[in-house]
Amino acid sequence: MPTTGGKTFGRGGAVEANRRKLESAIAEAGFDELTGPIAKEMASMLLASPVRVYLRDALSNELYCRLTDSKGGARERRVPADTSNVVGYSAMQKMKGYAWMGDMPNRRYVVAIPMLAADEVLGVVEMVHSMPNAVIDDARIETFNFLVLAMAKRIQVLQKTSVRSTPYDYLLKAKLVTADALREARERAASEGRSVESILLESGVAKAALGRSLSEHFERPFTAEPESLALSHDLVRRFSSGFLRSNAVLPVAMKSKTLEAVVMNPRNLTLLDDLSRQLGGVPLALSVGVREDILAALEKVLGPADAPQAAALEPEPVPAAPPAPLISSGGGGSRDWELEEARPGRGNEGVKIDSGTIRLVNETIRAAIESGASDIHFESLDSGGLIIRLRVDGICHDHQSFREAVSRPIVSRLKIMAELDIAEHRLPQDGKIRMRDSSGRRIDLRVAVMPTNQGYEDVVLRVLPAQSELPLKDIGMEPENLSRFMKSIEQPHGIVLCVGPTGSGKTTTLHAALGHLKNPEVKIWTAEDPVEITQDRVRQVQVMPKIGFTFERALRAFLRLDPDIIMIGEIRDRETADAAIEASLTGHMVLSTLHTNSAPETITRLLEMGLDAFSFGDALQAVLAQRLVRRLCPSCKETYVASAPEFDSIRNHYGDPGAFDALKIDRRKVTLGKPKGCDACFKSGYKGRAGIHELMVVTPELRAIIQKRGEASAIRAAGRANGMTVLKQDGIRKVLQGVTDLHEVLATCLTEQG
Repeated sequence: MPTTGGKTFGRGGAVEANRRKLESAIAEAGFDELTGPIAKEMASMLLASPVRVYLRDALSNELYCRLTDSKGGARERRVPADTSNVVGYSAMQKMKGYAWMGDMPNRRYVVAIPMLAADEVLGVVEMVHSMPNAVIDDARIETFNFLVLAMAKRIQVLQKTSVRSTPYDYLLKAKLVTADALREARERAASEGRSVESILLESGVAKAALGRSLSEHFERPFTAEPESLALSHDLVRRFSSGFLRSNAVLPVAMKSKTLEAVVMNPRNLTLLDDLSRQLGGVPLALSVGVREDILAALEKVLGPADAPQAAALEPEPVPAAPPAPLISSGGGGSRDWELEEARPGRGNEGVKIDSGTIRLVNETIRAAIESGASDIHFESLDSGGLIIRLRVDGICHDHQSFREAVSRPIVSRLKIMAELDIAEHRLPQDGKIRMRDSSGRRIDLRVAVMPTNQGYEDVVLRVLPAQSELPLKDIGMEPENLSRFMKSIEQPHGIVLCVGPTGSGKTTTLHAALGHLKNPEVKIWTAEDPVEITQDRVRQVQVMPKIGFTFERALRAFLRLDPDIIMIGEIRDRETADAAIEASLTGHMVLSTLHTNSAPETITRLLEMGLDAFSFGDALQAVLAQRLVRRLCPSCKETYVASAPEFDSIRNHYGDPGAFDALKIDRRKVTLGKPKGCDACFKSGYKGRAGIHELMVVTPELRAIIQKRGEASAIRAAGRANGMTVLKQDGIRKVLQGVTDLHEVLATCLTEQG
């Protein structure tokens, strides 16, 4: 469990004296001192590493922190005011935020407190614990809170007296606009998706006065008419149109190896670094302009943002011979899919994608869904083009490829659909797309964007169809396994684990178990990431680790909600495992998953985490390991009677000749299948998947081995003695039933012991 860690931090006289001394320094500091030396003194006093002061950007409503790199140069960290990070969460909710940063065993505890003035967020101060895996104690947080209050008061004073407060100070001081009018302009700009400057100009503020205010604030010249500039079309086209439009950036010329450009916010260091990097790190000579003026100038060069580019959207043939088309382009019972929520992502307001790109992306997603794909891969090529591959039944198939002119718009469209930042090309991003078809059927797509070489990006969409639970009897367990599994989950308390790699059907199995257990007499809570399968009478919660709402925290909260059965999406760490054991020993049935290869390995893995062996042995009821093997395609599979040598080979692979003979299988009456290949299965010979299972039920003998911290071999032997069938043996039974073939089972269970 986490500790407070580090040196003791009390409430004595020395602490109070140091706090008052630091508060006095804050009361006299400027912006640079607050974000630099003062923040370092706070970190030293609070035993933190580090303390960061984030200020709110009035133009973008982002939070930014000025940092110093290893060479002493300035750099900037920007975060959105949303739930994707603890700083943004603190600003959005106007309250303290707590989170863990990083992974075990070196994760750090983070506390973020907003700086408020009359309910307006001025910024956020973040404190990171100096010790790994240790929480920040209440005394330290109390002192931190006092110092943040002092900072908020000082920043409020500085914003009233310093030209650095907002870009509109000259207008206020010259009484060309009132504070109320400026507030109304900001509200209109936010609601209408326009810039504050355009609202002020519309209300009668002279452009010369506005330009002076922006110029004084940013300490850059003001460009009043960007459309009148002599632009280099070749230079503008060296950047993606989405990047230029979303960030309101107008490249003007290259002079003396320096890029001259007009931008909306010359203090956005992240943007400036990206702008310079795209031309090989050239220096910048910037002027400031109004966003709408910059976009109008870009339109003269690039054309309207929604202009069709049909010619560029023609797919190229895939270099290698592709499989049969996944779906025809029209008719035939296909569904029309559309975004359920089409909100623009961070900084994407006003960005438009041509209709041809939108249609192409929608067709690709539709084809993938209708073909039963689990993942859609958009992969960049060295030529700058893009190839799309679909994963169906665990195997990737080429679908289409496109030229470079199409690849970047496709990636931008996917980012907009997932509400991601299309201007960010250096960091991974994660998001979600929600779609519905014409019949109301919902599909969620989990989106992952990864930067690759040469400045390109790959995107992978995981298809998460909204679905109801399968009946437990349809999971595909052998009758004896199904009976023993049902008895395990029907116990009044204990832990039942379902284990296997990602995509092996663990969540589907646990939801089938919940479907079997639910009735009006029991209360069921689940914590999942993400919620993929929904059920009536089951209370389901989405965890959000980025804001500190982890599986462990959800589980402990469930215990106060009068549950009978709890499902935890995954046991990832010692804290969650301890909480699960505690819940089971206090009279609850706990179901969860783990990423391990076999049932015996699961037990040794959890013991290696440091769990109490006696408590764990008492709590554990059963472990179900599973895999998915491809089914032989029912449209084209060929059936035959196995030859004697082939039957002997199957018997040898079973690994236990005596157990195999006990099945009393007559070779002459067994019909095996083998793959052939047809259009319905992409010429692979397989279509759909089936589960194979390894169920270890905890007996008194096995419990004694666990409590003595026995090795995996001893645990496996005890399980086998109690009738456990290992994965490969269960797979071979599916071979003898004609569901799959031996090659598929051996490929899936390559490392499993017989």
